[in-house]
Amino acid sequence: MKTSDRLARQVLAYCEQWDMLGGTVLCAVSGGRDSMALLHLLNTLAEETGSQVAAAHFNHQLRPAADRDEAFVRDWCRAQGIPLTCGRRDVRAFARREGLGVEDAARTLRYAFLEGAALDMGADRIATAHHREDNAETVLLHLLRGTGLQGLGGIPPVRGRIVRPLLETGRADIDGYVERHGLPYVEDESNQDPMYTRNRLRLEVLPLLEAVAPGCGERIASAAAVLREENQHIQRETEGLLPAVEHDIITIPVTVLRRQDGALRRRLVRTMGQRLGVSLSRGQTEAALALRSGGFLDLPGGLCAVRTSGQLILKKRPLPPEPLALRPGEQSWGPWRVTLERRMGPVEENACRVVLRDVDGELAVAAWDGAGRLAVENGSRTVKRLFADAGIPVERRAEHPAVLAGGRLAAVFGVATDWAYQGKEDEVCWVVTLREGGGQ
Repeated sequence: MKTSDRLARQVLAYCEQWDMLGGTVLCAVSGGRDSMALLHLLNTLAEETGSQVAAAHFNHQLRPAADRDEAFVRDWCRAQGIPLTCGRRDVRAFARREGLGVEDAARTLRYAFLEGAALDMGADRIATAHHREDNAETVLLHLLRGTGLQGLGGIPPVRGRIVRPLLETGRADIDGYVERHGLPYVEDESNQDPMYTRNRLRLEVLPLLEAVAPGCGERIASAAAVLREENQHIQRETEGLLPAVEHDIITIPVTVLRRQDGALRRRLVRTMGQRLGVSLSRGQTEAALALRSGGFLDLPGGLCAVRTSGQLILKKRPLPPEPLALRPGEQSWGPWRVTLERRMGPVEENACRVVLRDVDGELAVAAWDGAGRLAVENGSRTVKRLFADAGIPVERRAEHPAVLAGGRLAAVFGVATDWAYQGKEDEVCWVVTLREGGGQ
């Protein structure tokens, strides 16, 4: 049977525009006014849209009333015959362990629970109760923190299996729906706590803006919709210019970059990073674009940027193997086989062999840590300078093997051995040899 409720018809039209309903729809329900209105709406429209509605409640264990809220949602869903799944986690403990703010930790755990619950029950979509004012708050929050076009687009109507049927619905319309249908709900007292940035925006900043410019919340949300559409257009242009990632490497010709304006160049580099699983800041993006031929830049998440004469390359470097204490004989270290033996000098060094005098202290092989100096024939030199003199590309240096003696840098393969550790012609020495073919 078709509902005659005005708001329900508006929400249905919006859902049809974005293909939000059909199949099993899992509704995220906190027990608050907005999520109870959404669950009631979806359940009312289920027969008309051919949807099966289920609910999911996540207990953040942040408030004394959290268990009360969970019990309320359980009782209401049971009375309405709506399937419900519940989850709970200690958000504060997770936030401390991961170094996150409580709000970010709660969001991370909540969405992880919802995605898992959807997979378990075969739900096609997860519906959340974000509405128009939530969207305006999000735009302002992103603006205050610093953002680009994507952040100013606010909350998307659809993201993966997440759908937001109320995104163009105002809070006043939701309140009216709740009153018309006599829907019960619980109040989350933390929503009145100005300690949380979003709460302060909702309770203090937006009301002030509305007093200055009535209706600004609706206009901010409308502007966000326009910006999302424009952002999607730019992103499609960007995707068309980029090749696929191969072996954790993505490359773009410098000639392609030079043909674009600054906005698209930045978007290209950020998208290259995203394809490798890393979000680059504006500063990191600009630094990568500023590289000249032969330049190298360390980036977060194990990424690096390399500029050649004709290409800008972003690649994800494998983590170097942990340092390995050496013992006489052969051992495996990352992609290498390492042999340690005692021999009478002289023994000639080469790119794969280091010769050290018989010193006290444990010998170990390790990846170069980006620092240190070695005493060589013409004085003390930084390892960076010695790498450059040896012609070793910058992007390969972080993976380059070195030898430590008693925890101190003694030699770098194919680069130099510190004079204090060099083997003598007429003395027994340690010989460390590398060859490819490790098994770890």
